[in-house]
Amino acid sequence: MDDAIQFYSLKTVWTPWDEAAVLKMDYQSRAELASIINCEGLLVDLSMDQHAEVRFGVAQNDHTPLQTLTRLSEEDLCITVKETASKTLWNLSAKSESTR
Repeated sequence: MDDAIQFYSLKTVWTPWDEAAVLKMDYQSRAELASIINCEGLLVDLSMDQHAEVRFGVAQNDHTPLQTLTRLSEEDLCITVKETASKTLWNLSAKSESTR
């Protein structure tokens, strides 16, 4: 993990400049961050990335908004992204049920 990825992976408060910096990274870095960051707005943006690897990272991330996970599970062109988003939704639902 390079310094920029490590820096952004630990962020809890995001600025528009942070988000822009991530969007300008190469797709491998965006994909790595997509699976671990907590910035919902950036996850929504990354969910529409041209690279399936980036969308796959978003689909794996528990911080991705439910509406975005639902869209990925129903509409993404990559079957792996669709299945992963569905699995993440199911896991989040199971966690929610167990805390009731």
